[in-house]
Amino acid sequence: MIASPLLRTADGRLFLTAQLMDSLAAGISLVALPWLVLDAGGTQSQAGAAFLAGTLPYVALGLHAGHTGDHRPRRRVMVTGTGVQTAAAVVIPLALAGGVAVEDMPIALIYAAALVVTAGRVFVDAAAFGAIAKLVGGGHFVQGQSALSFVWSLGFLVGPAVGGALIGLVGISGALWVQAVGFAVAVGLMASMRVDLGPDPHPDDDGGEGVLAGLRLVIRDPVLRSLTAVGMAWNLTTNVIYSLIVVFARHDLSADAGQAGLMLSIAGAAGLAGGLLAPVARHRLGPTRALRSSIALSGVGALGTALAPEIVSATIAYAVLEFSALLFITLLISERQTRAAPSEQGRVGITGRMAALTAASIGALIGAVLVAVISLPAILLLAALCTILVAGVGQRKISV
Repeated sequence: MIASPLLRTADGRLFLTAQLMDSLAAGISLVALPWLVLDAGGTQSQAGAAFLAGTLPYVALGLHAGHTGDHRPRRRVMVTGTGVQTAAAVVIPLALAGGVAVEDMPIALIYAAALVVTAGRVFVDAAAFGAIAKLVGGGHFVQGQSALSFVWSLGFLVGPAVGGALIGLVGISGALWVQAVGFAVAVGLMASMRVDLGPDPHPDDDGGEGVLAGLRLVIRDPVLRSLTAVGMAWNLTTNVIYSLIVVFARHDLSADAGQAGLMLSIAGAAGLAGGLLAPVARHRLGPTRALRSSIALSGVGALGTALAPEIVSATIAYAVLEFSALLFITLLISERQTRAAPSEQGRVGITGRMAALTAASIGALIGAVLVAVISLPAILLLAALCTILVAGVGQRKISV
């Protein structure tokens, strides 16, 4: 992180800080959103389904967001996107401040506000892929992506802890106000950037076909096709666990908000380390071995989480899962983006994320359905065994 080219310029530091604030606010929602659904009288299935609010907008808007990020001024796209996030984030706390009791809060309104928050994030992410390439150059994309993964992980490290602590200290409304402030700070930081983040003119790439440029590249490139297929299968199985981890901690491990937040924070710290080590792992092991090793380790972490009898062992196992997951994701993103032309960074990046989150949405939906009929530990065990199976397939299919 110290050697990251993003830290060498004022605009690079502003970019990373803005992304940190955005991920910090999103990290708060990892605890606050399912907790709010449960406090509003929602079922475990509804609390687990709240995870979909963080994935479905990528599926619905990803291609258009990628096209926007490659054809519209990226700084303006990011400022507008975080502005939308801020506006949507204040809806629930304003309703609570207006006298609506938590137990009377419509669950549909909770979902709607969360969906709009994520919709803004889709466009921010799409523009960020191209912005990294402009800020550090194509030759340093792996280092730039590693730095971005660092601040994302740091946000998701601090965010759940802040969210859990605030729920205990000042209630759910206070936690949601802090989330909104985080998004607002990100707006100001992005607006203060002065560097030209592109895109560069490319008049030969426009119209409807331009929207599908990232999808075409992923389909035609055999390496990207294999990585995307394995990544989608892995995202499906692991996100059954991710979508239910807060419910699992609260109902099966008897964790309170603070303990759940601490578990997610420790796991976030491990993920932070995994993202940071991606360039080192790629250099020492080579991209193929690094990708294979990280996905194999994720199977170990998933199994340990599913079998954990109490919060301490669950925290350790979940940290192993997050470490390997961020390492795998950072390596995968880096390999994908190095194969994309400068004019295709946004579309290729968001296409990959859209594929991953489509699978994540399916995984979350499966978890929400299964929790109504079988126990949470059984669901997590099934997901872990499937993750191990995917990791085994990855040992043969991943070759860069």
